Amino acid sequence: MKAHPNNRARGKVSMTAVGLLAGYVILLLTALRETPGIQVSGASSNPPARLDEIISRLQVKYSRVRSLAADFIQMYRAPGVRMRREEGRVILARGRKMRWHYTNPEEKFFISDGHTVYLYVPRERYVTKARITEHQDIKASFAFFLGDLNLRKMFALIEWAESEPPLDPGDLVLRFIPRNPRLGVAEVIVEVAPETLELRRLSLREFDGARSDFFFSNVRENIAVSRSTFLFAIPPGVQVVEAR
Repeated sequence: MKAHPNNRARGKVSMTAVGLLAGYVILLLTALRETPGIQVSGASSNPPARLDEIISRLQVKYSRVRSLAADFIQMYRAPGVRMRREEGRVILARGRKMRWHYTNPEEKFFISDGHTVYLYVPRERYVTKARITEHQDIKASFAFFLGDLNLRKMFALIEWAESEPPLDPGDLVLRFIPRNPRLGVAEVIVEVAPETLELRRLSLREFDGARSDFFFSNVRENIAVSRSTFLFAIPPGVQVVEAR
């Protein structure tokens, strides 16, 4: 059965943005390790030594994080497209597992059990299903799950994001420039709290000018998560679209 074109377009945007985000967040959870060879840039108000310190602290902190839960707001902007604002709750865990539950403006779910990704929109009665390694739109982001990759090898440049005002005064805002353009994004902006390094914001700018901003609150780390959290049973009677 063929999906309605509008459904496919909406699913593509959601799976692309969330898939990219999830890849970079779980990259922090799985691949923050100290390796040489990255270019580190610092402005006069934030010297390179301070940036090196923050990177090292991030590596230590997130190497110990096994799971993360938070409330989120997502803002999506693209040339010629009206800005879209969505919100909900996310749970992430190592092993490529995630559960994004959107609650506003409409309910939908983006769930990965570590092997298969599902996008379910109850109101429209369809499910988009894809293998992590087969979905073109999220293939690059989920590649972080597939090997022992690390942050300093994935990004050619880490610098202070001087042009990005922090959400709260004192927050640390960093810009990451991917080494390989096939990752699908031109830059990643990460904002963390200065003392705890708690994730506050993650922004993805794509090469076509589209930008997805995710704002996090009520963040909890290393929570106990049941395996069933990341399992998805396709409801009876809904349309299933196999993504290629």
